[in-house]
Amino acid sequence: MLFDYPTKARFGRKIPKSKLYENASVNTKLKDKFVNQIENIVWQYKLAPDTLNLDATDKVPEIQVFDIFLKTKEIDQALLEVIDKAINYPIIFQIHKGNKVKIKAAYKRPSESANNKWVIESYFESEWLDKDMAKQSMPQALDLGKLYEQLLKSLMPVEVSSSKTTQTLDEQVGIINQINSLQKELDKLNSKYKKEKQRNRQFEINKQIKLKQKELNQLTKA
Repeated sequence: MLFDYPTKARFGRKIPKSKLYENASVNTKLKDKFVNQIENIVWQYKLAPDTLNLDATDKVPEIQVFDIFLKTKEIDQALLEVIDKAINYPIIFQIHKGNKVKIKAAYKRPSESANNKWVIESYFESEWLDKDMAKQSMPQALDLGKLYEQLLKSLMPVEVSSSKTTQTLDEQVGIINQINSLQKELDKLNSKYKKEKQRNRQFEINKQIKLKQKELNQLTKA
């Protein structure tokens, strides 16, 4: 999960927190969270054609890597959303807490209906990792679009079954979202089953559980 980005791509610029929300519609509560949860934000790497010798694509002109150093144990995802909205490029967040680091990123793409607007979809994240663990070489890719795809794939929680594997990142993220939605439905049904006292209702709920589980199995590898 930890990648060794090229020295040539290092940017290393500290960003004042206020710069990320001063032009956004951020309420006082969110501003307080920026102050209370985040120590520093460093724009650590710019993965771009001139730093990686990889061609840009329409959807991925550059990829940014931000280091976020926490004061608290976790970070509110709403803060990452504010940063994502302020920067019109895909961002890989390296979130630091003591001797641990977590990688988190949203699937982010340009809007098809509005110029200079970006659509921010599902966030994917790693577990908390030891900062001293060996870093992997950055994934090999033909262009920045393919590199972004591989970086996001490394954070996805489940593998898409070979029968559902697609060529576009949009479809892959869509399948992951379906899986997450089905899992939530299963959790609710299982909870409902445990609380239900009537045998006939238990039977009906169990039928629904089996159908949802079958759908889930079709989307994930055994």
